[in-house]
Amino acid sequence: MGSTLTVKKCTKLPKVRYELNPKFGTVFSPHMLKMTISAETNAFEAEITPFQSEMMSPATLVLHYGQSIFEGMKAYRQKDGSVAIFRADLHAQRFYKSAVTMAMAPLPEDIFMKCLMEFVNFEQESVPSEPEHALYLRPLLFARDELVKLGPSKKYTFYIMATIAGRYFAATGITPAKVLMNKMAIRAYPGGTGEAKTAGNYAASLYPHSQAIKMGCDQVLYLDAVTHDNIDELGGMNFFMVRGDELVTPKLTGAILNGVTRRSILEMASKVGMKAKEESISFSQLTQDIKSGKIKECFACGTAATVHPIGTFFIQSSPSTSTETVSLPSEFPVALKILETISSIQRGQIAAPGDWLFKV
Repeated sequence: MGSTLTVKKCTKLPKVRYELNPKFGTVFSPHMLKMTISAETNAFEAEITPFQSEMMSPATLVLHYGQSIFEGMKAYRQKDGSVAIFRADLHAQRFYKSAVTMAMAPLPEDIFMKCLMEFVNFEQESVPSEPEHALYLRPLLFARDELVKLGPSKKYTFYIMATIAGRYFAATGITPAKVLMNKMAIRAYPGGTGEAKTAGNYAASLYPHSQAIKMGCDQVLYLDAVTHDNIDELGGMNFFMVRGDELVTPKLTGAILNGVTRRSILEMASKVGMKAKEESISFSQLTQDIKSGKIKECFACGTAATVHPIGTFFIQSSPSTSTETVSLPSEFPVALKILETISSIQRGQIAAPGDWLFKV
């Protein structure tokens, strides 16, 4: 017998007021979905309530041992006024896989999808209609046992919350990112949790990121933990380089997040006249190719910004060594074309290569 889901709903609150292009992650929609689950849960009971703070015991397991996973996706207002979630099925698959990696009770993909659709349908008045705006969705699962003992929790809390997302870039246009590459900074190890979207992976990136900010950089580029030369990804985004008519990204190794935007760019490459490739990318070779003019564009990609061109690499062998800079050309036509194309797909303005939009 399959799993079942019932959703209890509160009285709907008025839509949130916001100024255009609010700071990312700061303006919350009025409601959230909440559900308690365990490994034995078969009949799922969720509720949509007003967005609010909730009490948590200091003994709650997630605070001690870090069993926490999340997703990030967007619901877009379509050209006909309807609402659709971009590639929700891939997020459901990754959420399930992340839970398994973290020894958590995995939420069945169909239940995840039903919760998501119920929540966005209830909250669809909060999906912005302004250009370059969307409703950013944050599903979250974390250990809820109140027990100070190392081991997997038996009980978990699942939330879906949302924020109003506007233009990621400044009103003056897209400013290429300054990226720090320090060979001693490691994000994930083979056989570890690098491919899971778990809180600990992002916590590990905070110190290198803070150092990058002090140096005037925007992001950190991480190399692999074995050769300290092959590119993995940035702190919260995947990496691409443009080589002739090829879009090249590091192949998945288990230490790299299987990004939904990354996969979408690979699958839509032909729409922008490019060929998609996944291969190991040597950072030392990349810098040589940038200096010789063979590589003219690199960019990062993820749900928040979609596509963000890279302008300069700041390179260090260790935190105490001097910094070398390698800069790319100031124009990035391929990255802009990809950004425009995928943004148009997300809003239903042009057809996707597959079933990418899930109408609410």
